[in-house]
Formats: sequence, C-alpha cells, structure tokens
Amino acid sequence: MKKWIERALNIHSGDLGRGTLLCACLFLVISSYVIGKVAGAALFLSRFQAKQLAYADISSSVIVALVVAGYVLVARRVALRDLLIGSTIFFASNCGIFWVLARYHPHLAWLFPLFYIWVKVFGVLAPTQIWTLANYVLTTREAKRVFGMVGGGAISGWIFAGYFSKAIAKTFGTESLLLGMGLFLLICTGLIVFIWRSGQVAVGGAHGMTEGSAESGPRNLFASVQLVFSSSYLRAIAAVICISSLVTTLTGWQFLALMQQFLVKKDAIAAFYGNFNFYAGILSLLFQLVFTTRFLRRFGIGTALFVLPVTVLLGSTGLAVFGTLGAAVALKGCDQVLRYSLDKSTTELLYLPLSARIKLQVKWFIDTVIWRLGDGLAGLTVLIFATTLHLAARQISWIALLLVTGWLVAVVVARRQYVATLKESISQHRVDAEQAATSVLDRSTSDLLAARLSASDPQEILYALSLFEVERQRAAHPAIRSLLSHPSAQVRQKAITILSESGDKTVRPDIEPLLRDADLNVRTEALLYLTHHAHVDPLELMQDEGDFADFSVSSAVVAFLARPGETQILEAAQQILTAMVGEPTPGRQRHRVQAARLLGELPDCFDPLLSNLLADPDPVIAREAIHSAGKLRKRRLVPDLLDRLVHQELRVEAAKALGEFGDTIVGALRDHLGDSSVSIEARREIPTIMVKIGTPAAAHVLMENLMESDTTLRFRIISALNKLRRLHPEIETDAQMLETVLAAEILGHYRSYQILDKLGSTKSGEDPIARALTESMQQELERISRLLGLLYPHLDIHSAYLGLQSKNVSVHDNALEFLDNVLKPQLREMLVPLLERARLAQRLVHTKIENQEQAVEALVTCDDPWLRSCGAYAIGTFGMRSLEGELNRCLNDADPLLRETARAAKLRLEALATKA
Repeated sequence: MKKWIERALNIHSGDLGRGTLLCACLFLVISSYVIGKVAGAALFLSRFQAKQLAYADISSSVIVALVVAGYVLVARRVALRDLLIGSTIFFASNCGIFWVLARYHPHLAWLFPLFYIWVKVFGVLAPTQIWTLANYVLTTREAKRVFGMVGGGAISGWIFAGYFSKAIAKTFGTESLLLGMGLFLLICTGLIVFIWRSGQVAVGGAHGMTEGSAESGPRNLFASVQLVFSSSYLRAIAAVICISSLVTTLTGWQFLALMQQFLVKKDAIAAFYGNFNFYAGILSLLFQLVFTTRFLRRFGIGTALFVLPVTVLLGSTGLAVFGTLGAAVALKGCDQVLRYSLDKSTTELLYLPLSARIKLQVKWFIDTVIWRLGDGLAGLTVLIFATTLHLAARQISWIALLLVTGWLVAVVVARRQYVATLKESISQHRVDAEQAATSVLDRSTSDLLAARLSASDPQEILYALSLFEVERQRAAHPAIRSLLSHPSAQVRQKAITILSESGDKTVRPDIEPLLRDADLNVRTEALLYLTHHAHVDPLELMQDEGDFADFSVSSAVVAFLARPGETQILEAAQQILTAMVGEPTPGRQRHRVQAARLLGELPDCFDPLLSNLLADPDPVIAREAIHSAGKLRKRRLVPDLLDRLVHQELRVEAAKALGEFGDTIVGALRDHLGDSSVSIEARREIPTIMVKIGTPAAAHVLMENLMESDTTLRFRIISALNKLRRLHPEIETDAQMLETVLAAEILGHYRSYQILDKLGSTKSGEDPIARALTESMQQELERISRLLGLLYPHLDIHSAYLGLQSKNVSVHDNALEFLDNVLKPQLREMLVPLLERARLAQRLVHTKIENQEQAVEALVTCDDPWLRSCGAYAIGTFGMRSLEGELNRCLNDADPLLRETARAAKLRLEALATKA
C-alpha cells in the first residue's frame, strides 16, 4: 500500500513519512486560519457595518509589520524549534481567551475588531512557520518531490474548514469555532514536537540548525530590510511575491465586483461564491497532488515560475475583451487553482539555496510584510483607478496586464538568480584536485629546499636537490649556490650539476676553485661547467689543475670542439663522441650519460648517436637522451621517443619531450593513438602530449578518438580536452560528437546499475566484485561530468560534480538542482534521474539483466579490461560453468591482469568440479 501511494504521488521511498507530517501540520494551520476568517467576519458583521471592514484591513496591514518586527527580535534570541512550538501554543491559548471573552463578555466593543485583526496576523505568521519548517526538514531535491504533497494539506484544510465552520456554527454557534481552532493548533504543536524528536530535522546538520543559529542574524526588522535589498536574489524573490500579491488581489477585486454586478442579490452572491470556493479548492487539491510534483521534476522551477503569470495574462486579456462573469470566473478560478498548488510550492522552493541564517530572517519579512505590501498596493490601485477615475471592473484588466508584464520580468530575474545562487552554494564546497595538487607540490618543494638545504645530514640535502632537479627549473634556487662549499663531496657535485643545467653563469668565480677539489667527481663536474659556460679550452684547464676522469675529459673536449667558432672541428668531435657512446656495457655508463647530456647542447649533426642512446636499456642513459631529444626537437627522432612511451620508467620524460615538438608531430601522434597494435600504455600517454601541444589540430585528434573502447584512455582523452578548453578557450569542439559520447556514457552507467543490482552486492562493501564495479561507476560519473564541462564551458560543472560527491545531503541536492536547471530538457530528463537514482535503467537499456549470471556475463563481455577481470573473478567465485567459454577467451586476452585473473578463476572452477 505504501509503495502504491509513493508511486501515485511520484515520491521516493522515505519521503512519505516527512511529507505526511508536514502536510498534516499545514492542514491544521490552514483549517484554523479559514475557520478564524469565517468566525471573525461573522462576529464583526454582527456588530458593525461591512464598509467598516476597510478600517480593520488597513489596521491589520500596519499591525502585521509591527508584529513581524517583534517576531524578528524574538527569532534572534530563540532557537527555531522553541520558536515554532512556543508561537503555536501562544496562538492556541489566544483562541481559548477569545472564546471565553466572546462567550461571557460579548458586549465588549473592541473584542470582535481585535479578533478580526488577530486572524489576519495569524494567517500571515502561522502558515509561514510551517513552510519554514519544511524548508529546514527537506533538501532541494526532496522539497521538489514533497512540496506538492505538503501544499495539498493547505488546500485540503481550506476545503475541510468550510464544511467544519458550517456544521459547528449551525449546531453550537459561531463562538464555538474558536475552540476548534485552539484544538487544531494544539494537535499541530504535537506534530512539530514529533517531527523534531523523530530525527526528521538534523540539528546542527546541513542547514545549521543549532541552538544559537539565530545569533548571527540581523538584529531587527530594519536589518532584515537591509539584508533583502543588499542581495539581488532576495530582491528578485521580494519582487515576485509583491507583484504577484498585487496582481492577484486586483483580479480578486474584479471578480467580486463583476459578481456583484451580475448577481445583485446577497444570497445569490453568497451561494455562488461558496460553490466557486468549493470546486476551485477541489481542483486545486487534485492539481497539487497529481501534477505539481511531476511538473516540478520534469520542467524545473524556472518553467514553473512562469505558469501563473502567463495564465493571469491570458485570463486578464479575456476579461478585458469579453467583460463577462464567465471570463472573471475563468480568470479567478485558474488563479486560485494554480496559486495554492503549483505556484505556492514553486515560490517556497526559491528559498532553499539560501543559508539557514539568511533564510530564517528574510523569509518572515518577505512572506509577511512584502506580501501585505502587495495587498496594500492593490487597494491603492483600486482607489485611484476605480474610485477616483471611475474605471469599470472590466477596464481594470488593462492595468493588470501592465502589472503582469512586470511580474514576468521579476520571474526572469528570479530564475537567473536562483541558478546563480545554487552555483555559488556548491562552489563554496569545491576543491579543485589538480590545482590543489599543483600548489601543494610547489609549496612542498619550496619548504623542503628551505628546510633541508641547511640540514646537517647530506642525504637530506641530496634528497631536496633531487626534487629540484626533477622540476628542471630555468633558474636555480639561490640557496643552492651556498652548497658549492658544503663539506660533502656528493652535495658539491650535485649543486654544480643543477647550476649547470639551469645555465647559471653568475657562479663561475665559485666554480673555478673547485677544479682543484679533493674529490674527482667534483673536479669533473666543475670542468664540464666551465667548458660549457665559460668557453675555455678544457686542455688548458687540465694542464694547470689536477687529475680528471677520462669521460669528463672527453666530454669537455667534445663541447670545446663542437662549439661554433675558429676552434670548431666537428669531425674530431664526432669521433670522440662515437668512442664515448661505444657499446652499452656497465663500465661505460658515465661515458654514455655524459654523451647523452652533451648531445642536447651540440649542433644538429649527431642524430645517429642520439638514436642509439634513446634505445639504451639503462633508464639513466635513456632519460638523458630523451631530455636532449626534446631540446633539439628533431622530427626524425619522434619514432624513437614514441617507442619509449611503452616503458614505465621513461614514459613521463618521453611524453614531456614529445610535447616540445608542437604541432609538427600531431599526425604521427594521431596514427599512434588510433593504432590498436600499439601498446595501450603508450597510447594512454598521447592525450597528455596533446595538451602540451595545445593547438586546434591536437584537439581535433582527441575528438576523433572520443569513442575509444579502453575506458582509461577514453577518460584521459576527455580530461585532455577539458584542459585544452580551459587553457585555450578559443579552440572549438564538435558538440554533436560530445553529445553522442555523453549519451553512450549515460547508458553505460545505467547498465552498471543493473549489473550491481543483480549481483546483490553486500552493503558492507567487502565484496570485491561490487567494490570494483562501484569504483568503475565513479569513473563513469566523472567522465560524464567532464563531458558536460565540455558541452557547457560557461557553467561550473566541475563544482557540481564535486557537490554530487559530497556526503553533505544539502550540498549534494543543491548540485543536482543546479544541473536540473541548466541542462537541456532531453539531457536533463535522461541524466538527472540517473544521478538521483537508477530507476530508469530497465527502460533506457533495452537488454534486461534479470539474474546474477546475466550480470556476470555483461561484465566479462564488456570493453573495460578491469571490469572483465571482475567478471572472470565472479565466474570462478560463483562456479558459473555456463560461462566457461567466456573465461577461456579471457585467457588469451592481451591484458596481463585479465589473463592472470582468468587463470585463477579457471583453477577455481576445476577445484569446484573436483569437489562435486
């Protein structure tokens, strides 16, 4: 039964409990208010003339402003829970006092006007309290689902109060209605207490409802006014409320005037008005329960805000043209049906992105003072145009049309500000992982250099220097120069190397004395530095100074002979370099390392030697050769660099060097990226190189490969496109291709939900299959968010994605609401339910997964090697011999992890067969 009700109301499991409680609270409050209106009007008219109601209405407007001012002061000092409960009990006790006075002291002249005004104040404050409670209990997404149900309680209360008032007044007298009001308010107080004690409100949680939450709010009504007018979003909400109240009150006056004009007699007017309210209430209730939630979830707040003003616009046009009672009934009927159903729920949703502090203070002001301000402006409009200028009720429609235009403008601004406020809300919780990682690395390096370069342990200094060397900065850190006189020979040698790499010529006077250093390695590095940067003959230096290693002598002589000028002898340099490269034996490592480093500084005539070194099995030698190839940017070395992408130790350096070539090698990279015979590890490095190149041609190659079957490579391609768009916003992308890939990713995510559901994963997360699938689904979701970022570069989609990952329910729902308001309708209909829950998986994915075996089969036959490994593991774990053929195919797969997992699963199957 519960599931049927949830399905009928289009709400989620768990929404029904909170929705019912809030619906009951609003039902009781509105019932009390309508009963009070009936009793107040009847008691007032029993003593005074109807025309004197105008004075009471004017007085109530002033008193409402004063009461709200006092209410704000109380709200600042009292916790929300105590405020709601205390004020409801206060209103209930007032009803009892008024009943006693009306029953035993009816002669008091001031009693009935006072009660009439009290009802007006109660009608402003009490319903607003319940809507505020609903704003705190529900998140943005929950509110979209449940507000329709809650609003239905208000309409039901309106209908119920009419029957209750008629029956009680006829049987027990009008005064008895006051006791009914008090009883309903006491029941409402109990429900509020139950909502709090049942844990429906997370005190101090997402909405920050702590005991002292009001302490940070404005101090008085004037502060609330300042707060509203200081925010463009709050001004937009206030404008929507004020203008809608003005227009609705004005059209309500037209309805009453035309009803009096056509029906004349008092009894006929009363009967017609009663029937109108009854049927309009029923239609409003049906619309609220059946259509409001579905409309909000399908079209969002932006569209819903336009429904009532557009309807009033059409209705006012019809009334201006025809001027009949039927036209007035149609206008007022549509207004009343929509105002207390869709429009009320939509207006309440506007407050949800606001923080608890702001919401608590401004909502009372807008929903009371601003609302009553609209009523007062409507009265002023009638006074000017109907009383003074003698315009007929029909002609007032032209004034209404002008006001509706302003209403539509306010709605446009409110919708735009609503999305901006949601964006700001989720952006506050954004952590840009890449940017954070970069700043942490830079900060860590600087801190480490500052702290470690003065350390007593040489190993700590060497470690700090190695970090600096990895970054290959153009300018050396000033602290490194002081290390040239460090007691440790290793530290002195490393300092010279880094200074030479950075091209720092200012330290030459400090380097020259090191030619006589006691350590051979230090002398060697000093000789190489001076040969490269001081342009001196190394033979003269060696003649004057001590002994040097043969590789340093050779390197220095080559640098001297290859340098342009009168001393240049390239043939001799070639012979010495060839001897240095020699055979790749362990004893020749230093010679080959020095040759590889030197080739990056020499003229463009030693390519064969560099190719030889690029293929060296020693990663130290190959790394130096790669670095030199990147500096030289010779296209004939590109194939050699591409080959090094396969090696884990060298792929980062190779990718960095290839990026130095720029647009000239995009064609070669495209062929490499699309060649399935190339190692997948090498292909996965291509997107990073494309980002380094950063040209439209590079982006085009990435777009061509967006449908790559390997999920890791596809993710890197998408990430590379994100970085390219961020670094080069002028580069255009194919929107149609992006939408196609996005649709495929979304369908794949639905399929993952199907598989996870049928696997019956444990909630503890200990099931390795389910855990792996869940991680894969997280990667799918990130790919989806990055594709959205490419489709909507002007929106902060990454913040929304991080908001969706948040454990804070309010942040998560605000992020979802943001996407719900900015995506295209077709994409929103497909994606938002997926992010909210996977209910549509069976409908969108044509092939159903009906059992565990089909779920495992879907895993083992997919494109992702990791998920196929999970499927192979499941075959062995669950003993699924029917899928042994798929397992055999996994044994011959190119992915090593998949083959290993399949072999283990095969052994498991054989063991289970032996036991059987």
